[in-house]
Parts: sequence; structure tokens; C-alpha cells
Amino acid sequence: MSDFLEGELEHLAGEMSFTEGPVWIAEASALLFTDIPGNAIMRWKEDEGLSVWCGNAHFAIGLTRDRTGRVIACEHSTRTLSALSLSPDGALAGREVLARAHDGRVLNSTNDVICTRDGTILFTDPPFGVRNLEGALHGYQQAQELPGSWVFAVGPDADQPRVLCPDIYRPNGLCLSPDETILYVSDSSERHHKIVALDVGPDWALSNLRDLAVMPVGVPDGMRVDADGNVWAAGGDGVYVFAPDGAQIGHVPVPEMVTNVEWGGADLSQLFITATRSLYRVRTRTRSGRAW
Repeated sequence: MSDFLEGELEHLAGEMSFTEGPVWIAEASALLFTDIPGNAIMRWKEDEGLSVWCGNAHFAIGLTRDRTGRVIACEHSTRTLSALSLSPDGALAGREVLARAHDGRVLNSTNDVICTRDGTILFTDPPFGVRNLEGALHGYQQAQELPGSWVFAVGPDADQPRVLCPDIYRPNGLCLSPDETILYVSDSSERHHKIVALDVGPDWALSNLRDLAVMPVGVPDGMRVDADGNVWAAGGDGVYVFAPDGAQIGHVPVPEMVTNVEWGGADLSQLFITATRSLYRVRTRTRSGRAW
């Protein structure tokens, strides 16, 4: 793993409830991430440390940014995908619902989300947030209405997002290859512990569903790709790195279960890691493979 890393793992913040959804805010040189049971979106900045960015986050989990700079949030308690606008000083300024139902049935619990080069927003919708988990509120107890767990694309109607893939049992984290020709999705459940890949066709048609890799410890969660197309995936005991052919080529041990990762820093070479109650960072010799 030393070939990938510039330094040791750093513990940046701790004593939170369950962290997730890191997203880099380049113009502020800051990271936003969620504390799900704490019902907050947190903000971390090198010279300022940790603060609360949004204190009533609707139990948000996954975050990303769209092409206009809005923060896109997967909300558990509302079971929606929302766009959060920022004021000039970086504060939360407004909220718009992008997806909330499909064919008259409320979504399960939007979980993770990415935005593509052409502005299309893709998100996963497993049922993880529609129940209490070990006494902790991650959403709220309510029956699942949809007949499955799907990968969606946001459309013009919040009540009719487009189903891109209905065939993954519990779709969770997702990311795209640098050229956006392959979509990777983590299938995270008691049944599966794997990352799958799909070919991307015109208008985001997906095909050729296949297994990429099995997570060695725990289940795969949030993921990012680097500039070489390698997949950096959250796992039970750290971050695992898989080559485009599925071979495991690296492992960053973390002393807590990892939930998600994000590239950040001035040159997007720093990997931020949300891991249960803490936020970590490791400096790498690679950088983000995001296409925009």
C-alpha cells in the first residue's frame, strides 16, 4: 500500500454518532459530511476544525455536489433526495426536493448519490433507513412501499425518477470510472458483500451487470475512483483498493468500520474517510478520477 500513500492515517475529528457522506467543497477548502443519528451535516476545515453546517438535516446520509454547486443530500427521515443551495458565505440557503416517489409509492430511503459530467444525478435507494437500528434512529419506522431497491436517475418530475437498474439486491455506494463508461455499485447486505459493475450506454442505459470484487471484511459501502480507474471502497476494517479488473491492490487499515470516502485538498489527492464515529484523512500519491 505504500506505493499509494504519502503519509500515515490522520484522525481529524471524533465522538460523533455515525458518520457518512463526505463531500469536498473546493471553494471553501472544507469538507461536509453527515452524522446520521445526530441529524446533522458537519463541516471540517483545516484551520477551523469541526462545526455544524446544518443542524436539522432530515437524517441525511450520502452527499454530493451537482454541476451548479448545490449539495445533493440523501435524506432518511423524509425518504427524499434534496438539493441544498449555498449562500455566498457557504451557509445553507435553501432546499429543493429532487426525488420523493416512484409510480405513486414513496422511495425506500435514498442512500448515496453522484453527479455526472453531463449533470445527470444518479442515486441508490435501499431500505436501510426505514427502520430503527439497534435502538438508534437512522430514519423512522415505516413499511417499504416499492417492490425493490433500485438505482435511479433524477428526472424533471420528483415523483417519477427514472429506474436505471432494478437488479441489485441492496444498492448502496456508487461511483463512475474516469471516462464514465462503467458504473460501480456496492451491494451491501447480509446476502451480498460485493461490488458490481455495469456498462454505461447512451442516455445512461446500463447493461452487462457483473461482479467486480468481494469485500474481504464487512460489506462495501461508499466508493470513489482515482485517476487510474482504481476503486477505493469503504470496508469493515479500512479502505480497500481494487484495480479495474477487480484485483485487490491496496488496503488502508482504519481502526473503525469505514462508511465512505472522498477526494479533497487543493489537488484532490487527500482521501477523507468517514468511519463510524470519526473522520480520518490519508494523503496519497494519486488523485481523484472524477471526470469534471
